Formats: sequence, structure tokens, C-alpha cells
Amino acid sequence: MKSKKPKKINQHAKASGSRAARKRSSGGVPARGAVRDGAVELAMAVAGLTALVRVDASCDPFVTEPADLFDRTFAYVGLDDNQMGLLREELRAMLPGIAAQLAAHSQALDRAELRIADYASFLRAALLPPAG
Repeated sequence: MKSKKPKKINQHAKASGSRAARKRSSGGVPARGAVRDGAVELAMAVAGLTALVRVDASCDPFVTEPADLFDRTFAYVGLDDNQMGLLREELRAMLPGIAAQLAAHSQALDRAELRIADYASFLRAALLPPAG
């Protein structure tokens, strides 16, 4: 008999995450104490726009399906350029503190061929406290 290959978990998840947790559909509240870098909000916004992505944000760190979500492009998970504006609007609602940065960079961000990790890097940088 063939043994099943274990599923990989994303860069934000621990290898010890339960299988049940990886199977949960999109939703949940980010776990208490989770570092806010925009990654969970981005994953949840993507999951809200495509059935090809699921997120369990109730555990820390959060878990996505596909596990390599952040290595993919938005187009790969079923989003097109028109939906990228919807994604940005969803993120503006989730992360109101960086709404101006999202609007200012909309031309660069609203491209479905963009890697999800690159969008996450933008969010992480925008969420950093101002240097002072």
C-alpha cells in the first residue's frame, strides 16, 4: 500500500498543526497574540474572493490551503485583474491604518500576475511603525 504524503503547511504555520485545522474553511478570528503583519488579512481576503483558497486563522500561526499560497500568484488561485481592486478594498477595510498606502500603490498592486508573497511584503512594510 502507498503511504500518503503529508501535506505541507505554509510559511506561517507550524509543522505540528492538526489535520483538522488545515481542513477548516475560510474564516475564524486571528489567534490572540498573533503578530499583525498583514499576511493573515491578505490570506483571508484572497479566500473571500476564490473558492481555491481556505484559511484557518483561529490558530497561531494561521494555516492556508494551498499550503504554498504565498509562493503562488493571484492568477494561479483564480483572481483576475478586475478582482484585484476588490481585494485591495477588502484589505482597506481590514487594515484601515494603511488605506492611504494601498490607494497610493493601487497600480502596482492591482495585478493578478503578482506573487502573493510580494503583496504580503508590501503590507508588512506598510504596517511597520514610523521610524522616529
